[in-house]
Amino acid sequence: MKRFILLFILSIMIYGCTDQPEYFTVSGEISNANGEKFYLTELKTNQVAIIDSIILSDDGAFRFKGESDIPRFYAIRTTADNYLTLIIHPTDQIIIQANGKELTDNPVITGSPESVAIYNLRMRLEKTVGQLDSLSAYYRSIIGTAEQNKMRDSLSKLSQDLMSEHTEYTKTFIEENIYSLSSLMALYQQIAPRRYLLNPTDHFEYFKMVDTSLVSKYPESEAVQAFHTQFKEIKRQQDEENENMSAVATGIKAPDIVLPNPDGDTIRLSSLKGKYVLVDFWASWCRPCRIENPVLVKSYQKYNSKGFEIFQVSLDKNKESWTDAIEKDQLDWYHVSDLKFWESEPAKNYRVQGIPANFLLDRQGNIIAKNLRGDALEAKLSEIFD
Repeated sequence: MKRFILLFILSIMIYGCTDQPEYFTVSGEISNANGEKFYLTELKTNQVAIIDSIILSDDGAFRFKGESDIPRFYAIRTTADNYLTLIIHPTDQIIIQANGKELTDNPVITGSPESVAIYNLRMRLEKTVGQLDSLSAYYRSIIGTAEQNKMRDSLSKLSQDLMSEHTEYTKTFIEENIYSLSSLMALYQQIAPRRYLLNPTDHFEYFKMVDTSLVSKYPESEAVQAFHTQFKEIKRQQDEENENMSAVATGIKAPDIVLPNPDGDTIRLSSLKGKYVLVDFWASWCRPCRIENPVLVKSYQKYNSKGFEIFQVSLDKNKESWTDAIEKDQLDWYHVSDLKFWESEPAKNYRVQGIPANFLLDRQGNIIAKNLRGDALEAKLSEIFD
């Protein structure tokens, strides 16, 4: 009898341990997709691998089964543009109900909180992109009208507010999901093609945070390994840039600039000592620079009489294009250029990697701020003069 009881207990222990499956499943119902081919794919670093596929019947029922030793990125889809991204752990049992015409149209996902998180992240991004596109379309519709000048600043502020709001949302998302692969997706959101919401220069701490946490938790993950390799290169470049930028760091004396103006007269930056000077690098061909010029004009008109000056260094290589832009944008301050494009000596001395770029100097010629744009420039000048 005792032997029977012992065997009974052992059998419970053995079979009890196998209650948790050694595979994952993704199942559920896809409506409005009778006859559609439905896929389960793995999203690898350099390719999309098809794991399984079925032809959906009228009831839309489906079930995929797979094996994995670590969490990975997957997707279910009908076409390349109609898909749901999933993060699947080795033993996840995920159930999905969705509309086959548009899989992102309010799907119900159970059994995978991380998949729900990246779905919400994607929907929030699409909402922000849609709002930005609407503002852009409206601005294009009023170009050349009297309303353009009236609405330009307010539309620009609305766009900046939307970007700032979504950036803060993304930072919070990463902090709350720091040990999830979803943090990788948050890190690489694009507002437009190749225009990322976060970048290593302004948000380095988040790149470092994601790298540190994911490498410690999922060192074997292909996605994590690829990101770790990229992060090491980002860090190397930033260390090199920091070393270079120490030559024009805040608090040190700005390198002097001695170049000809459009009339051929030599102008020295150091001759403006005694004034607050914005050294601004720009070019006629630089669209962001031209968009920023009205902001500079507004600040110049407001603070020039109080001791504010602008010293613009152009990276143009064609003199006529340079002078035409000065006249068209009504830039009534100091202008110099050696017309050497990116080989410009001042650009090298100031370690300029992209334009627009600017440096605010105090009355002694020391750098007190860098890359002040839009409201940031107005706020700094107000702090100084008001």
